[in-house]
Amino acid sequence: MPVPKKRRPHARTRKAHAANFRAAAKNFGICKNCGAAILPHTICSVCGFYKGRKVKTTKLEKQNVRKARKAEENNK
Repeated sequence: MPVPKKRRPHARTRKAHAANFRAAAKNFGICKNCGAAILPHTICSVCGFYKGRKVKTTKLEKQNVRKARKAEENNK
């Protein structure tokens, strides 16, 4: 049975195998509520909708609530 004369370096082996681990292009969908690009089966990070329902509050909404509370406290 044949045996290689010299050992193959780690770098050369890893370069040869690197092609197998390249990331494939992602399939992006479009959010039906706001039109942003999203991955399939995920919540929209822009508006927080999933399958036409509001699932998550976004950062902007949280900031608006905080500002409203502060404004109410300052007006008292």
